[in-house]
Amino acid sequence: MARKIALDSGALIALSRGNENARAILERWTRAGVETVLPCPVLAETLRGKPADAAVHRIINSRLSAITVLPVLEDAARDAGVRIGQSARKHATVGAMIVAVAVGYGAREIITSDPEDIAALGGTDLSIIAL
Repeated sequence: MARKIALDSGALIALSRGNENARAILERWTRAGVETVLPCPVLAETLRGKPADAAVHRIINSRLSAITVLPVLEDAARDAGVRIGQSARKHATVGAMIVAVAVGYGAREIITSDPEDIAALGGTDLSIIAL
């Protein structure tokens, strides 16, 4: 099975703003044949219907990054609720959904600008790569 790594909202925003660290990580993953996944709640947190969205769309649609956008299915939504209940982060619905979708699809690592939240919601299911 191919290795899968997920991006959270902070990682996608960093990439869209040209963050060199995030870009280097993504390029390294892609060269190594790692599948990069993007849980679709990330889109809700990053897109605003403004011209700045173009940079986000370029990252998602780039052949170099080969990002797969993943839907939220019922099992992931249920898992997200459990993660919120176990974490004491009661206002972390989108973050919990991002983690649940990533884990449900088989990602075991996530790049994030918010490692504390992702750690609280991901438990031992995810290794965290902080920007």
